[in-house]
Amino acid sequence: MRTNSIVFKFFLQLTIIVAILFTILVLSNVYSLEVVRNNTLDSARNTLSLYQANIRNYLNNFSKDLTEIFENNVDAASDFEQLNESARYFRAIQLKKALTAKMSGNDASDGLFIRLPGDTLLAQISSRINSNEKLALIDYIAQQEWAPDPEGKADEWTVLSIQGIHYLFKYMTYAEMTFGTFVNADTLLDMVNRGGNDRNIYVLSDREGRILTLNQASPEFIESMDELRNEYRGRYLMISEPIAEFGQITNLVAKQSVFSKLKVIQWIIVLLALVSLIVVPLVLRWLARDILKPVLELVKAAKEVEKGQQELQIPDGSQYSMEFTKLFHSLQSMVREITDLKIQSYEEQIERSRAEIKYLQMQIRPHFFLNAISTVTSLTYQNKNEEIRSLIHHLSEHLRYMFKVGLTVVPLEEEIKHAVNYIRMQEIRYPDQIFYMFEIQEEAGRSLVPQFMVQTFVENVFKHAMFYGEMLSIYIRAGFVTREGASFVKIVIEDNGGGFSGEWLRGFSSGDEAEGGVHIGIANVRRTLQLLYRREDLINLSNGEPSGARVELWIPATINDERTA
Repeated sequence: MRTNSIVFKFFLQLTIIVAILFTILVLSNVYSLEVVRNNTLDSARNTLSLYQANIRNYLNNFSKDLTEIFENNVDAASDFEQLNESARYFRAIQLKKALTAKMSGNDASDGLFIRLPGDTLLAQISSRINSNEKLALIDYIAQQEWAPDPEGKADEWTVLSIQGIHYLFKYMTYAEMTFGTFVNADTLLDMVNRGGNDRNIYVLSDREGRILTLNQASPEFIESMDELRNEYRGRYLMISEPIAEFGQITNLVAKQSVFSKLKVIQWIIVLLALVSLIVVPLVLRWLARDILKPVLELVKAAKEVEKGQQELQIPDGSQYSMEFTKLFHSLQSMVREITDLKIQSYEEQIERSRAEIKYLQMQIRPHFFLNAISTVTSLTYQNKNEEIRSLIHHLSEHLRYMFKVGLTVVPLEEEIKHAVNYIRMQEIRYPDQIFYMFEIQEEAGRSLVPQFMVQTFVENVFKHAMFYGEMLSIYIRAGFVTREGASFVKIVIEDNGGGFSGEWLRGFSSGDEAEGGVHIGIANVRRTLQLLYRREDLINLSNGEPSGARVELWIPATINDERTA
């Protein structure tokens, strides 16, 4: 199939359109997935930032409660050992009430405790902690060695594991007394995720990446964030936010929940793609049958007409649409009309062109015959018999050249020879007043030019530039030049007369140079060049410096193989 055929271009363009549409479909789907993913991540990140802020707020509140307990009761606790047994009992009740008062709110921590000298422990534990966990906590707190300012970071919370349950502890040790608070990691996560009904997994972890708690059940072997990432990679999107007090909070967003709403659209896209695979070939087949096939028939018919077929065969009208059937009939009528008019129009045009060229040639026949007869008469009175014989000889050569039958173009050397013959006749009439020079390249001399073309301009020189008593100079040169990539013979004719008038040159440029009968020969030459070579730019007229007329002619190079004797 040719690349410049309508069939190839049609299928290529349709393929490009389908490819572009399919690419747009795929890219829009990918873009939609990416937009949903980014929006989900932004939403999850915003939620996680809110949870992070809430956790830090709760921890700050727990710390404030601890600080208030310490500041308000450190004096009462410091002299606990110096009191008698009865006074210690009432002092213990006083401290216990202070702890109970701080634990009364729903947003309180899971427990507050005061460890007094002598291993006396006062603790208030939230009802969120079951009895078994309470006993384990009390035993742990009573036995734990509470070092002052753990790790030198008073704002941090210490993560402790008691019977597999992770707690965050914050405590203050002073003079063998310890004031502390704690919260279960599960409780802390529940406090910020109250009423959460999404399918996301929220995880609290410490600074070492150990998992403290998460809001959904997980495999037993998962104890660190690295293990969690390996387990849920590919199924969840993970976003983490640091919590300076103990570690970080992580949100795991299930991809299934993210893209579940796009499944219907994706299935629709897949269905459309499958339908297009069936519909596009059917459309192509329909277009090929109803458009491409009749177009190819038209092309075939046009080629037959181009080869000379004068009768166009019309295909069965039932095969094609009404428009193509009408087009076939119109083409058939056009071919018949062209066939009927072609020969007549072509031959008429040839005859008209020949007649016009011959008519123009007759117009540019020299009109100097009366002057020649007058010159002969004048020479008889002067008894210049030799000049009369020479003039008659040149005149006979002139007439012989003029009456050559059927010539339209002649070799340039013949045209120059005829022009020289014409000048010599004028020398007899104007002795010692004419200077002429010819410079013709040999190859250019054999090139064919319109008959009487050079002679017309030479005659025009004598008609308009010859004055009695003044020397007339004529300079003619010709040679090959290249113009617009083609070879031409350039002929230049110059004289030393008064040149063309500016008004006439402007008229020549606009095509009105022959008005009033002035320089009608030049107009005929231009018309002859137009008829022979179908060009408008083969002649240029101008005035030379310091005076005189200048004629430039460009004749398409056509070499005559037989030299004229």
